[in-house]
This record gives sequence, structure tokens and C-alpha cells, in this order.
Amino acid sequence: MLNLLLQVAKEADLKELHISVEKDNTASIKVIQKNGGVYERSFSFENEIADIYKIVL
Repeated sequence: MLNLLLQVAKEADLKELHISVEKDNTASIKVIQKNGGVYERSFSFENEIADIYKIVL
């Protein structure tokens, strides 16, 4: 799914994507990182900690 999203974003001439993921979702974090995601920061939402990753297209 992420790979398809990256293709669509590139076709739309976006330069980067910012993706949020719950901090304990290890599988999704690995997918994001394998697609070039770099950790930017964490935040709290509804008592859950989430991270934001940036992917440069």
C-alpha cells in the first residue's frame, strides 16, 4: 500500500510525505523505514504516542 501511495504522490509532483504511526506498531515502522522514512518527532494523541516519519520523494 505504501509503495502505491508513493507512486501516486510522485505523479502528483509532491516532494515529500509525512506519515504518522503509533509508536508500538513495529511492523508499520519497518515498512516506512524500508521505503525511505526518517524519524522526525513524536506526539501524543488520545493518550497514545505516535511518531512522524518523513519520506523524501
